[in-house]
Amino acid sequence: MTKTGASLWSRAAAPRPGPRPAYTLDQLADACVRRADDGGLRAVSMRGVADELGTAAASLYRYVDGKDDLIALMVDRVAGEYDYPEPTGDVRTDVLTLAGQSRTLHRRHSWLVQAKPSAMGPNSVRYLDRMVGALAPAGLDAGATMMGVAMLSGWGANFGAQEAAGLTTGGLGADLASMTGDYPNLLALFGAAPTGETPPDNDAVFAAGIDALLLGILPRA
Repeated sequence: MTKTGASLWSRAAAPRPGPRPAYTLDQLADACVRRADDGGLRAVSMRGVADELGTAAASLYRYVDGKDDLIALMVDRVAGEYDYPEPTGDVRTDVLTLAGQSRTLHRRHSWLVQAKPSAMGPNSVRYLDRMVGALAPAGLDAGATMMGVAMLSGWGANFGAQEAAGLTTGGLGADLASMTGDYPNLLALFGAAPTGETPPDNDAVFAAGIDALLLGILPRA
């Protein structure tokens, strides 16, 4: 779990002596995201982001304390890409919508699954709030709700990250034929499928995973 990042985001809004800041936190975050999208998290550094903005690395310390703050900013900036439709009140529908967007974001920003922010910003808290709302009709207590949010969010994040790495559910069976090694259980699983059967697609597997998680999260009828 991460703490809320009120200090980081409020620091930028607080009046301070000296010249007017040349950049906003959003501009810093955008520069971080661009660098990470192009070169992974290793490309995000105080010097690298400063180069991206055309300034000196030392000037960034007016806004952030170091790389940990940059990571928090960029993760929260990506969380601002969520779109929140009006809730339907159906737990599965609303959860699948949000987890599906998480999957998309992690596919779009392959570095995201590796980023470990030290603080949660306003966009990240908004996602958490909406996921809690999606589970609210189930009447779970706080502990069960937060466990459910963690499990569902993790499924979306990791599934999207694997897709970003080029892994597909249906492609594994075909790949086994070209691999050397002893994989009897996988060969039995994929070899048991009738000839000509369409392999499972990622969307179906993703939805099935959400259903399996909800089965364990929601109270029994």
